[in-house]
Amino acid sequence: MPVIPLRTSASPVIAHPHAALRARIAWLCHLSRAAALGWAAWMLFVVVQVWTDQSRLTGMLGRYLNADLGAVTPSEVAWGFAAQVAAWISGAAVAYCIWRLFGTYLEGRIFTGDAATWMQRIGIAGLITVAAAIMARRISWLILTSHAGLPLSTRLFSQFAIPSDLLEVLFSLFVLAIGYVFRTAVQIADDNASIV
Repeated sequence: MPVIPLRTSASPVIAHPHAALRARIAWLCHLSRAAALGWAAWMLFVVVQVWTDQSRLTGMLGRYLNADLGAVTPSEVAWGFAAQVAAWISGAAVAYCIWRLFGTYLEGRIFTGDAATWMQRIGIAGLITVAAAIMARRISWLILTSHAGLPLSTRLFSQFAIPSDLLEVLFSLFVLAIGYVFRTAVQIADDNASIV
């Protein structure tokens, strides 16, 4: 008659197939979640700091465009600030998606369809954030330079895109592609499991 081993306290039972991996990456998941929240808060702080100092803001923009912007009204600053906050919201969506992705990892759902979905959402939200940042820059610059007598081409196309925009696009496309690869791998694994 076969002997059935009894479970003792010394023989741990793995409740989830990825429990060992989850235990190893838990610190990284918590760190990534904190970094995502910190980044979103920092970006909002920078927007508020830049847009609440009207003379500094117009001075920086005037130096960049090599033009005297003259007197910028508080309502123009308020509209430019609103455009920047709207762009920040899409960045906050990226931070939220990162928070949720690493939350699924902490719950042990590492190689799953929902983790792949959150990866893809990070990529899509990242692309939207880059587009929103470019648009917010354009709108803000148009508002702040509306009375400066600058050519429309200068107001529209000066610093249309900056090198960090391209880096953010590349990062977003990378994460989107990895999410797609993970989703495909999960589907293949599910198909193979249903055959066996």
